[in-house]
This record gives sequence, C-alpha cells and structure tokens, in this order.
Amino acid sequence: MAAVHQNATVTVVDDSSPGPFEGPEKLLEIWFAPSEEDVLRRNLPLKGGRAAAASSSSSAAAAHRDRWVGLRQVEKSVWDGMLDEVCCKVLSVIEGEEVDAYLLSESSMFVWPHKIILKTCGTTTLLLGIPTLLRIASETCGFQGVWRCFYSRKTFMFPERQKGPHKDWSAEMSFLDKLFENSSAYTVGRMNGDHWLLYVTPPRDDVLLPHAMESSAALAPANPHTDLSTLSASLSTTPSAFPTPRRQHSSTAIVPSSSSDPRVPSRPDQTLEILMTGLSPRACQKFYHPSSTPSAPIPYTSPLYPTDPLVIDGDAHHLGSKLSDDLGLTALLPGATIDSFLFAPCGFSQNAVRGDRYATVHVTPEEAYSYASFECNFDFGGLAASVDAKDQDEGVAGLDTIEGVRRTTESLQELVERVLEIFEPAKMTITLFVSDEDDDADSINEGGSDKRARTHEGMKQLLSPELAEKYERVDRILYVLEGYSLVYQVFQTRQQR
Repeated sequence: MAAVHQNATVTVVDDSSPGPFEGPEKLLEIWFAPSEEDVLRRNLPLKGGRAAAASSSSSAAAAHRDRWVGLRQVEKSVWDGMLDEVCCKVLSVIEGEEVDAYLLSESSMFVWPHKIILKTCGTTTLLLGIPTLLRIASETCGFQGVWRCFYSRKTFMFPERQKGPHKDWSAEMSFLDKLFENSSAYTVGRMNGDHWLLYVTPPRDDVLLPHAMESSAALAPANPHTDLSTLSASLSTTPSAFPTPRRQHSSTAIVPSSSSDPRVPSRPDQTLEILMTGLSPRACQKFYHPSSTPSAPIPYTSPLYPTDPLVIDGDAHHLGSKLSDDLGLTALLPGATIDSFLFAPCGFSQNAVRGDRYATVHVTPEEAYSYASFECNFDFGGLAASVDAKDQDEGVAGLDTIEGVRRTTESLQELVERVLEIFEPAKMTITLFVSDEDDDADSINEGGSDKRARTHEGMKQLLSPELAEKYERVDRILYVLEGYSLVYQVFQTRQQR
C-alpha cells in the first residue's frame, strides 16, 4: 500500500511577483534505462541511503525497500537540493510500490528506478536542474549515461517573464544540446498560433554496455560517451555561456545482447496530456480557497498563512482531497493513491499513482489567464473496464487487436470527456504518445505495420461524437518517432470561430 508523507514545516518560495502566473508547464522526462527490470538485472550500486533508513523503520514503506534501487534510492534531501536550482519545493510525497510521486510548489516530480519525470510551471528554471540531476544519477545510482530524453512545453502565455534559457526555445535547445547527442527538435502546430515544442533524443544503447554486454566485451561504442558526473560538473548554467551545439553521430549500430530490445520499454508506454485554457468561470471558481473568491481573493498577507501564502499545513491537503472527491477527479483514477493540495488564494495540484502508473493535475484558475493540465500514463485500454468493475484492480490490455484498439479508443474518449466536464475549457491541446512495440523488421513482416496503422487510427479519435459537436478540431498532426507514435490535436469550442 502506498504511503503519503506531508511536509509540515517547509516554507515555499512564492511565485506571486506582480503580474500573471504562467500555468503552462515545462516537462522533462529522462530515462537512464529501458525498464526497471534492466536496473535490477544490472545490479547497480546502492549508495542513496534510503533503503538503509527504511530497514530500521516500522513504516509501511519499509516493506518496499527492495524496490528502492536506481533513482528511487535517492533520499528526499538530495532531491531537495536539485529542486532548489529549479526554484520549487516539495509539498508532500507518495511512496508507491513502484514509483514515488513528489507534489511540488510548482507542479510535480515522479521517480521510478530507471526514469524521472519533472514537470514545473511558473517561472521555474527546470533545465538548470539537469546538471545536478545527472550528477546524482551517476554518483549515487551508478548510471553510465542517459538512455533517452524528452523535453516539451506548450507555448508560454507570458514568455517575457521566464528566466534563464526558458526565455527562448532556441536557448533551451542549445542548453540541451550541450548535454545530449543526436537530438531532434520539433515545433508542432501553427507557428503563428498555439503550438507545442518537443525535444527528443534517440535511445543510446551504448550507455547500457558496461552491464548489459558483459558477454560481448569485444564490442565498444562507436563514440565514447562523456561520464555523467564529468559532464554535469563542466556545464555552465549562465545563459550567455551556451556554446554552439556540437553533435556526434555514430556510424556503427550497437545492439546489446539482452533478451529484450532495450530501445523500446518492456511495457507499453502511453502518455496522454490535455492542456486546457479559457476555463469557464464556473470551473475556475471551484479552485479558490473557501476564504477567497475570484472577485475578492484573499491577500497573500492573510492570517490564514501568517508567514507565507504557501506554508504547508494539513488544511491545504484536506481541502485538496475534498475538492478532488467533489469534482470527480478521485473517481476518475480508480484504485490510485491520490495526493491533492488546494493553494491560497487559489490553485490546485494533484498526483496519483497506481502500480507503476501515474497521473497529475494542475490548475491556475485566474479567469484572465486560466489554465489546467491533466497528464497520465494509465492503461487506456483497461481504464473503462476498471471504472465499471467491482474489483478496481481488474483491467484489460489495449492496443493488441482491432477490438483492443476499439476498447482503447472508447476508454480514451471517456477519459477525455470526463476531464473536459470538470474544467470546461474553451480551447485545449491534446498530445498522446504511444510506444511502438513492433518497431523491428520481423514484427513488421508479421503484420506489425498493420497493427501500427490501426493504433494510429485509434489515436486520432480523441473526442466522442457528442464532444465533437461542441468542439471543432483546428489542428491535427501525427508523428512517427523512433520507438513512439505521437498525435497532436488542438480543439476549440465552435462558437469561437
């Protein structure tokens, strides 16, 4: 059973400087290995100290210390140091069976043994935390390099308020290119309107070689990679010091001798992100503190929070939990452990975990620049069955057959519909990543390309016929990336023409 730990004394740095708050998040996802099983098989060192601390504890978390390997062995105090560089704080933590969920003052962080997701809003400097993150992964966890990296964000509402490399997409790309090789960067959508920015690197199998290829010691990477700790220590975080990108390209394919192809996650990886703007006044009002209203928000010097508006207390978590229940967010994620927080005077954040799956919700309800995001990697093929089943642990795998694609499409549409009912946005951007499990020649010859085509067709149908009457699609783009398919769609209410 997952446990939730709240921080009772941490004071959060306030991002309430004059001017509007930036709701759209920066989203970083770094994989150090293809799967948790790969981390366990490689028997990486345990230097984090978290498992040792749990062994003397009587808490429920001690029962899961055998899973605290890889990145999960890192203690919270170490992550706190990295997050200081990002300019955010930890509000509370879900210690799950397979993933830890950190609720932050500005969004969320999720940590698995083999990968990490960091999502931050406002004027946080997410990219400036990467050097420390890489050093932790190398020195504490023993990872030899980054296997794969994704970075994305929606167009900022107020780009002039951003700091460091986040002021400009080209500066963000330059910063990342100093850390990662062979990257691809995309501007997805209309250049003269709402668009979405994506930076992605291909799998680097050479970083798995020291452990995954012990039986093939004669093979070596075509281009020796830089050690993570050396690389992170040498990186300048001064925006003016960004170098011209220098990329190295390998001419030799390295295929580790493991039972599974490490270029593709061992389990289907499918991530849905719904980015919503123009929330209805009725929806916005729900995300204000009970002592505050959109027309008369409590001042940040209110006695409710005498030292700082975001001082963590049980009231904020209790109110967040009640709001989640009242809105139907809790029922949206059956069987999950949920951690919610209602800010004063307004704003809402939530994390949820179930097994190795996660979901996160963040809301900026000020009507002039309202924004909400919903992200999850729950099995869409099993979601509808789980909602209706008496046993909430029950589920079915989607994306396996034509019928599976149909079930996946229907449950995905149901999820999108229920999210939109809560937030009532005037406009939304939806992205859906689905891993391609049949990305090799043999599977394509056996019908893998047909299966991918069926999956792509299902990915396109994100709105139910009923919602399609209310919203019109103004953009749709399908990308086939290495190991993944991505669909990007933008919708707006029909009266906005």
